Amino acid sequence: WVLHMLRSQLGEELYRRCIRTYLERHRYGNVVTEDLRAVIEELSGRSYDQFFDQWVYHAHHPELEVNYHWDEKTRLAKLSIRQAQKLGDNVSLFNFPLTVRFKGKFGAVDRPVQVKEKEEDFYFPLESAPEIVRLDPDYTLLARITFNPPSAMLHAQLADANDAVGRLLAVEQLSAKKDKETVARLKERLNQDPFYGVRVEASRALRSIHTDEALEALLASSRQSDARVRRHVVDDLGGFYRDTAYAAARQTLEAEKNPDILSEAIRAIGGYAKPEVHEALLRFLNSESYRNELADAAIGAMRSQDDPAYLAPLLDALSKREAAFTSRGFGQGLSALAYLARNEEKKDNVREFLMGYLNHQKRSIHLAAINALGTLGDPKAIAALEKFATAAKESPERTAADRAVADLRAGRKPVDDFKNLRDEVLALQKQNRELRKELDDLKKKVEAAGAQPAQTKSKKKTANKK
Repeated sequence: WVLHMLRSQLGEELYRRCIRTYLERHRYGNVVTEDLRAVIEELSGRSYDQFFDQWVYHAHHPELEVNYHWDEKTRLAKLSIRQAQKLGDNVSLFNFPLTVRFKGKFGAVDRPVQVKEKEEDFYFPLESAPEIVRLDPDYTLLARITFNPPSAMLHAQLADANDAVGRLLAVEQLSAKKDKETVARLKERLNQDPFYGVRVEASRALRSIHTDEALEALLASSRQSDARVRRHVVDDLGGFYRDTAYAAARQTLEAEKNPDILSEAIRAIGGYAKPEVHEALLRFLNSESYRNELADAAIGAMRSQDDPAYLAPLLDALSKREAAFTSRGFGQGLSALAYLARNEEKKDNVREFLMGYLNHQKRSIHLAAINALGTLGDPKAIAALEKFATAAKESPERTAADRAVADLRAGRKPVDDFKNLRDEVLALQKQNRELRKELDDLKKKVEAAGAQPAQTKSKKKTANKK
């Protein structure tokens, strides 16, 4: 960005001459930033000390809060600009040029201003009220700009055929509004804008608005000739929990051929607990597609449904079709398997299956197995996981194993801990009773052994007397 700002201030030709001179002059040598600054100042005849000081040697960037007002009597457009970044030892106020572009019946007018104070007001005489106000229209400034023009201006900016970036920014700001006119204009952009990126963002904005009108606009725009846009429309329709949205996803599953778009439709139906959804997910789980995309999407939908009924078919698919999955897809399958089994009483089959991949030759898969065992919540896996906790410090294996073991130990139910403690207390009590019994028996034997000689001696005295 610093080089981009330099190019915008110097101009393309002078900028290239500066860079070429800098490279040729310091060929095969060591350089510092000051060497570049010296060349730029030499060839441009201007000082760039302040530029490098604030953009290179100091931290952060401008955070601008801008307000607009039009005075019809004086025909003056007023912009109030405030630098809102938090100032400190290494963050100061910035001094920089800013271009303001006004568009209206008078055409397009660019007015440069120099921003340098904490708060400043700028006035611009114009022939009539502008229809569009654009700040830094050519994206030449590294800054965060917060500017919320009236809806009428955003609507005009949205329709400006000569400013694709402006249309994208307008879509972003209009996504926070829910009025019907905004929805209608976004629908128009979704279907008619010449740039597919604007159509994609319009679809996302309608999803964000999330009203009945926005849903209807998406449903009416589902037939997109550009697959990139069609994919996003299917995805954004999946963000609604409505019967019409579900019906649209089912229709896509029946008619669509593109696997990327089919995957979005599969994920979309994952939010509906219907018998036909269960059947469809099982069908796609065992289907063949490029890089197993459809099976991956089905696994994601199964996880979102959180239904243990998918455990057996998922375990079977992972066992028999491992080669069909990508490493990432198989790892996600292991994670979903553990997630679905985490609340089951009997986890032995899943635990043993996951442990079979702890030493897999592909790191992504054996890391996925370690993480999955942590998700499963079976303490019987702790002993095996602790073996990986002795790996090199900060290694992915050790990090994953430490986290998994911690999760397993923290996940033990208090009821289970109380039961274990109670069993231990009962065992100690039983052992204590047995020791007491043995001690009493021993005491009786000692007493009996001590009393027997005295009795014998007494009998001898009686015999002698006789």
